[in-house]
Amino acid sequence: MPAKKTTKTPNKSAFIRSQPASLSGPEVVAKGKAAGIKFSSQLVYNVRGGGSKAKRGAAKKTPTAKSSAAVAPKAASAKSKADFVRAHADLSPKEIVAAAKAAGLKLGVSYVYNVRGYDKSKTKKKRATRATAVRRAPAVRRPITTGSKAETLLRAVAAEIGLGRAMEILSAERAMVRAVIGG
Repeated sequence: MPAKKTTKTPNKSAFIRSQPASLSGPEVVAKGKAAGIKFSSQLVYNVRGGGSKAKRGAAKKTPTAKSSAAVAPKAASAKSKADFVRAHADLSPKEIVAAAKAAGLKLGVSYVYNVRGYDKSKTKKKRATRATAVRRAPAVRRPITTGSKAETLLRAVAAEIGLGRAMEILSAERAMVRAVIGG
């Protein structure tokens, strides 16, 4: 049996991981092409993304000499886009987008609405949890302010047939009870 001919094909993912994180996707693709490996920039993003937060944090792009001017305004603000939107709650979404552009942040009107909607739903959830906490509080016993069931029934009968007729029936029943008791 002849020995299998093994041609070692380079591992694309390993090649991508070996490249500096400061290189963009297309730059890594160009280096791979020069090394004889074909892959797309999407594979670069997938490998660097990795699916876990720890890996994503390690693969963050460090600013190069070309892009340091574009990154400088972001570093000065040291806020996330969402924090920027929250800090300008008094402005309209279009005004926030314009202010963000002036500050070097790139965001759209729909992003502003998304952040505001998220915050609004978050406060609704807080209110709902407070309301359920209040509902679960032990019930306070209240004194009975209404009469007995017999009184309630008597009042209902009086309302139904009229007070005069109800008093006649009550007097007749009282007379029957006295006759039985002997009073």
